[in-house]
Amino acid sequence: MAPGPEAHRLTVVILQYRKNRLNHRLVFGTARFIVRRGWRRRLAAFAPDATFGYERWQAGDHGTRDWRLFVCRTSSQGSLTKIPGVLPGAVLLLEARGKTKVKRAFAAFDALRREGESLEDLAPHRWRALHNALQTRPSTLNDGSDPSWPRV
Repeated sequence: MAPGPEAHRLTVVILQYRKNRLNHRLVFGTARFIVRRGWRRRLAAFAPDATFGYERWQAGDHGTRDWRLFVCRTSSQGSLTKIPGVLPGAVLLLEARGKTKVKRAFAAFDALRREGESLEDLAPHRWRALHNALQTRPSTLNDGSDPSWPRV
């Protein structure tokens, strides 16, 4: 499939996998198209104003070295945040770093899905509220069902 005239406005996400070493994957979101670049690497292209979740996990010699989760919204104009693996960048709606916060974010995603919410269609202000809750609430709150969490 040859890219059309709007290809210069697409946002590209690099997806990679190496067993027990590296996993950069989409958590949710529908790409316009995906290009395979070998056995371990793919490129996913998103149209402007699409929302997607992107997980980056990397292992070291003694376990997890880096684990990050991003919820991004693509944009063809305005200021963009540079995010590793996202070209040219995107509007950052939620970021979680480290095992505890990423697991809490996944629990919140599951709670939203149980309520019938589509993660791709969630409004940006609701993602920012969830981001703030993940950053400020104590780590003892480990799932999205706690009543003190914001109703995002």
